[in-house]
Amino acid sequence: MQRLLVVGGSSGIGRAVARGAASRDYEVIVADITPPADGPGFGSYLSVDVADPVSVKALAGQITFPLDGMVDAAGIQIAAPIETMADADIARQVAVNLTGMAYIAKYCGPHLRHGASVVLVASELAYIGTAQSPVYSATKGGITALARSLAIAWRERAIRVNALCPGATDTPLLRRVWDAMPDPKGAEASDTALIPLGRLGTPEEIAAAALFLLSPDASFVTGHALVADGGTIIW
Repeated sequence: MQRLLVVGGSSGIGRAVARGAASRDYEVIVADITPPADGPGFGSYLSVDVADPVSVKALAGQITFPLDGMVDAAGIQIAAPIETMADADIARQVAVNLTGMAYIAKYCGPHLRHGASVVLVASELAYIGTAQSPVYSATKGGITALARSLAIAWRERAIRVNALCPGATDTPLLRRVWDAMPDPKGAEASDTALIPLGRLGTPEEIAAAALFLLSPDASFVTGHALVADGGTIIW
């Protein structure tokens, strides 16, 4: 049985990845700052705050076996123009979305077996600008660069590292962003109108892309950023 660590696996895309992997007979370890609301359900849960290197190091210390794969889907999004965004909100997004990815790679990477596969969840916003989420967008661009660099760094271990860039996906994270706006329904309609396929993505669709990148079907794919956004960036 293959073992997969899913960081940020308690909700949203990470949760869908964990469920999808379990259905494919992976032994899944979910690591997140809070446990899944619906209970473990499968695999095991380990607590981690990815923004805290001490917490990430403690997580790595609880992993006592080789990992066949790792998906890092931890992330937060705070929408506000850069001029009005609180300093703490800027720092927290960088700490969770980008620095946290680096800590996970540093401390959990040594547990990856030869030939393992890693997926770092970025965003379509790595490629398109956004007035409302500039710091989030910047961190996601950094994730794609981190994936390329790790693909080089770990090549002698034959570890494939790819980024996955979802578009607007119906997750609690996106719903919280809309709910914080003056007109949540209008914000949802505006974002959906930008998608050529005319609808939001589902967590399961994004999870399927992640599972493809993890699988032998993607055995010659590394250092790549796969965009799954319903066509938004083609505008």
